This record gives sequence, C-alpha cells and structure tokens, in this order.
Amino acid sequence: MTVILGFSLCVLLVLLVIPDSQLGRMLHRQLVDRPLEALANIKRHHLIFFVIMTGFAVAGGEAFAIVGPEVASAFALDLAIYLDAVMVTYALSAAAMAKRGSGWLKYAVIRSVRRMRPRRKRTTRTAVKSRKSANDDDGPAPVLLAA
Repeated sequence: MTVILGFSLCVLLVLLVIPDSQLGRMLHRQLVDRPLEALANIKRHHLIFFVIMTGFAVAGGEAFAIVGPEVASAFALDLAIYLDAVMVTYALSAAAMAKRGSGWLKYAVIRSVRRMRPRRKRTTRTAVKSRKSANDDDGPAPVLLAA
C-alpha cells in the first residue's frame, strides 16, 4: 500500500512541477486524456450493463460459479437491451401524451380566445313597409275626422 501511495505522489509531483517535459506529457496523456476519452464514449447501455454486472458481482457470486461468466454476462447484456427497449417505449408514450395534451391545450386556448372577442353589435332591422294589396286601386282610405 505504501508503494502505491509513493508512486502516486511521484506521478502527481511530475505532473505539477514539470508538466511540459516528455515524462509529464506522457503521464498526462496516459492518466488524464485517455480516461477522459473513454468516459466520453460511454453510452447509456454501457452504464446499465455495468450496474447489472456490479449487482451480479455483489449478490450473485453463486450465479457466476454455477453458469459461468459468459452466460451471466450475456444475461446482463440482454437485460440491458430490454431496459433500453423499455426506456424507448416510455419515451414514445410520453411523446404521444404530450402531443395529445398540446392538441387539447390548443383547443382550450382557441375556445378561450373566442370567448374573449368582443361581440358584434346587432344590426337594427329596418321596418318593412307594408305593401299595398293588389285589389286596392284607390289608395289608402282617408281618415274620417269627427266634427
């Protein structure tokens, strides 16, 4: 343990004190750049596979002993693919629900905008003049005035 701690301290001193030397550049490349590149390439199914394999390693030591590491790894890979399929299905159903919700929201907004519009004033109807009857040739009857 002391050897590992001493080696790590030496590497840290080289990286801090002389980072521009050939040894410093090589250590930086091997200990910083390459692990960051590897971490940048990790996908979701890699993480799921890692979690499942960790669970197997912690709680399923008997499974490794009985079926072997190849079968257990294949099972974990299948389980990771299954979880990916479940997540895709969940995302598609969420997108469909959002699409339906947006349609309902658009309908509600249009309906409320229509309610807020000012109503048009009613047009007053002009009084329709009564037509003369066809058999009346004399015109309107004179009004009789009482004396």
